[in-house]
Amino acid sequence: MDEAAARKLRFVALQVVGAVAVIHLVAGAAELARFANAGLLVTYLTGDQLLSQPEPLLFTVSALAILAGVLAVGLGYLDYRKAYALGIAMMAVYLLSWLAWHSFLDHGLFGGGEQAAEDHSHAGLVEILATHYVEPMVGIFTGADQPGQVTLAVISKTLETVAAAVLLALYLLDPRVEDPENPVVAMGGETEEN
Repeated sequence: MDEAAARKLRFVALQVVGAVAVIHLVAGAAELARFANAGLLVTYLTGDQLLSQPEPLLFTVSALAILAGVLAVGLGYLDYRKAYALGIAMMAVYLLSWLAWHSFLDHGLFGGGEQAAEDHSHAGLVEILATHYVEPMVGIFTGADQPGQVTLAVISKTLETVAAAVLLALYLLDPRVEDPENPVVAMGGETEEN
């Protein structure tokens, strides 16, 4: 990949990863602010509710970590290779956590999950994807009446998947990733010498 194409792909990665961070920061911080306004933030942070509803804190901390990583790359404290690897790992954590949340965690940690409706089942990966991603995605385009959180979750999962793919492409093909063990970068160097 030449530098011009890599620069464009880096720009796309920055936009998509930034959008993922903003979604998680807004969703998490809004819920933490709701707890704080009700005078329940300390109770939330020190009680069982943190185990049954960890998303606000985890979303806020992870979003701040992403933004700190972007800033560290921009200031030259974090090289591209590590940044791409950390970004891929963060997107994988978001996606796998979402699947776990809707499957064996049953919407909570350590048995503290939300009460699921009787018609809410977790029969497998295909059903989770169908009921928690495909159906809401169709609902977005057909104008179905669905909660904003559902729509935001679908958008977030889509952006996380795109971010992971773009970061993986950059990890493998970006000329700024200086690693002699990377065969793709090594091939690019050989063609320039010939």
